[in-house]
Amino acid sequence: MFKYFAAALLSLTASITFSQQIIPATIKQLPAGSVKYQGNTNTCWSFSTTSMIETEKIKNDKQDIDISELYTARNLFIEKAKRYILSNGTTLFEAGALSHDALYIIQKYGAIPNEFYQREKAVGFSDRSDIQLDAILKNYLDSVLKQKPIAPNWLAGFIKKHDAIAGVPPEKFTWEGKEYTPVTFEKEVLKFDPDDYVTITSFTHHPYYSNFALEIPDNFLLAEPYLNVPLNELTDIAKNSIDRGYTFTIDVDLSNNGWNCNKSGYALFEANRFSHVGNPDTTELAYTPEIRQQLFETLITQDDHLINVVGIAKSKNGKFFFILKDSLGPTPFKGFDYLSESYFGINAISITVPKKALDKKYLDLAQSKPGREFSSK
Repeated sequence: MFKYFAAALLSLTASITFSQQIIPATIKQLPAGSVKYQGNTNTCWSFSTTSMIETEKIKNDKQDIDISELYTARNLFIEKAKRYILSNGTTLFEAGALSHDALYIIQKYGAIPNEFYQREKAVGFSDRSDIQLDAILKNYLDSVLKQKPIAPNWLAGFIKKHDAIAGVPPEKFTWEGKEYTPVTFEKEVLKFDPDDYVTITSFTHHPYYSNFALEIPDNFLLAEPYLNVPLNELTDIAKNSIDRGYTFTIDVDLSNNGWNCNKSGYALFEANRFSHVGNPDTTELAYTPEIRQQLFETLITQDDHLINVVGIAKSKNGKFFFILKDSLGPTPFKGFDYLSESYFGINAISITVPKKALDKKYLDLAQSKPGREFSSK
C-alpha cells in the first residue's frame, strides 16, 4: 500500500514531544490492543483489518488475540500470483491491497496467532533490505513467464521463495490447550464471516445509494462493490460506528496537504501544509464533494494507506477528530493519530464497517458481496 521508508520513520525526532502535545479530549475510544509495526512490508491493509477483527473479539469475548497479519499477506500473495500468471503478467502484483482482500483471504485460508507465524521476521527483512518482498516475488513470476509453456510446479517455487524470507507457517498449532489448523481457528475461535462487513465511499461519478467497483489500483480485480453515499452521510456513518462500539478501517490519502502524523500526530486540511500542525485548532479549509471529486479525478488523492479507526475526539474549540491506530511506526501519540473531520472529508477514500454498526437503510442498500476467486487453481 503506502510506500514509506521505515528507516526514516525510526530516525524521526519530533520537534514537539508527546508530553507537550495538545491532545483533543476523547469522546470515546474503543479497546484495540497494542499498536503493531508494519515496517516496509506495505501491508497496512492486513494490519488495519486484522486490528479491526481483534477489536471485535475484545468487544464480544473479552479476548485480546494477537493475530498474524503476515499470514494473511502471504496468502494474498499466493492468490495474486495465480492471477498474475493466468493473465500473462498483465494484472497488478505488489504488496498493496484493501480491507475486503484481507476479509476474503481470512475466510479462505484461515488465521494464525502471531506467536506461530511472527510478523517480526518479514518486518525485519523489510527494514533491512533494499528490495522488498513483493518485488522479489514479482521478479520470480516474470522469470516463470519467460518460457512457454510455463513450468507446472511454478507455484511451489513461488511459495518456497516467499517462505525462505518470511518463514513457513504451521499446518497445525496448539493454542490454549487445543489443536487447530488456520481454518479451524478462524471458524471456531474468530467465528469470522466477511459478509459481516460493508465498504462505503462517496464520489459523484457514480449515483448515490448505488454499488460500484471503485477505480483505484489496489482494487485490482475491480470486483468489490462499494456502497456510494453522500459525503455528509459517510462522515456520519463513521462517527456512528465508533459511538455504537465498532471500530472500522479507513483507506486514506496521506500524501496530500496536511498529513503530518509522523511529526505532530495530526492530519489537518490546512491552507498551507505543516503551518500549525501541532495545534488541533489550526484553521482548516472547507471541504465539499466537488473538491473531493476534483482531487480524486486529477489523481491527487490516492489510496495510500489503511488504518484502524478506534475512537473519536474533540479539540478545545470543538473540532471533531477520528482517533487512528496506525501501523507505520513511532508517532508523538505512541502509534495513535488524530485525523480531523475536514481531512476525512477530502481524503478518506472509503471505510470498511461492520454491518452491526449500520442503520437498516444502508444494510438494505448494500449489495451482497459476490463469491469470488482470484484464480481457478
